[in-house]
This record gives sequence, C-alpha cells and structure tokens, in this order.
Amino acid sequence: MPHLNLFASVVTCLFLIGLSLVLAGPAFELPGLGPKGGLQSGTLPQFVVVTVAALSVLSLASDILKWRRGMKPGVEIEPEVAPLRQVLVVGGGIMVLLAVYVFAWRPLPFPLISFVFFALVGAILAPPAARSTKGYGVIALTGIVFSVAVWLLFTYVLKVPLR
Repeated sequence: MPHLNLFASVVTCLFLIGLSLVLAGPAFELPGLGPKGGLQSGTLPQFVVVTVAALSVLSLASDILKWRRGMKPGVEIEPEVAPLRQVLVVGGGIMVLLAVYVFAWRPLPFPLISFVFFALVGAILAPPAARSTKGYGVIALTGIVFSVAVWLLFTYVLKVPLR
C-alpha cells in the first residue's frame, strides 16, 4: 500500500473518529436503555456512533498492517480497488449525510428523515447503469419500504418510540 493511501486511511480514520465524537453528544442525550433494559430511541444512534468509531480504528489497523507487509522486499502490493478521490468524496459525502441524519432526528419524523437519508445514500452508491428513472424509482421505493419497516419494527414490536 503506497504512502499516500496510508495517509488517506489515517485522515479518514481521524475524520470518522472526530465525527463520532461530535455526534456522540446528541446520540447519547437520547435515552438508550429503559429502566427494565428495553431499547429506547437513543439505542440506534448510539450504536451507529460507537460502531463507526470502532470500525474506523479497525480499518486503519488493517491498512497499517497491509502497508507494513508491502514494505518488505519481494512482496507484491494489491492493486487499488477504487481511486482515492472517489473514496474520499463518496465516503465523506455519506458521512456528512449521516451527520445531518442524526441531527435531523429531533425536528423531523423518523420515517421521513430515514427515507431521505437512505434514498440519497442509495443514489450516491448506485452504479452508473442504475442511474435512470427506473433505477431512482427502485431506490425511492426501497427507501420508503425500509424506513417504514424500521419505524414499525421499533414502534410496535420493540416498543421504542421513534416519533
């Protein structure tokens, strides 16, 4: 792994940890566990914040190990999967959307903000062949079904009010 990719991995990890620290305040202000151990509205955002921070550290550790193996003579380095700029733009854009999503939970209803978040992330990650009216329709339908299903699951099955 070239030095530039290792640098990008370090910067991305620091960005994700910083974003997790910023989002931890609003996420952990919400109640996570009820008095009897039941899940409440803060459980999902708290889980996401902790998971993003942990996975970013694990990813950085993996990249450091890969970089160290690549520094040994005679070791062939894996080819790049995606251009660095694309990874930073797409990853950074999705993280910004995630931050907006977490901050918008209070003023907006959960199904609405979840639909917008999942539809935008789906549109960003859609392959070029799926970027058509039909493809965006499938993304929108999936976003609606997913956000309403999650809302119904939390509200009626798990008894966690998501507004």
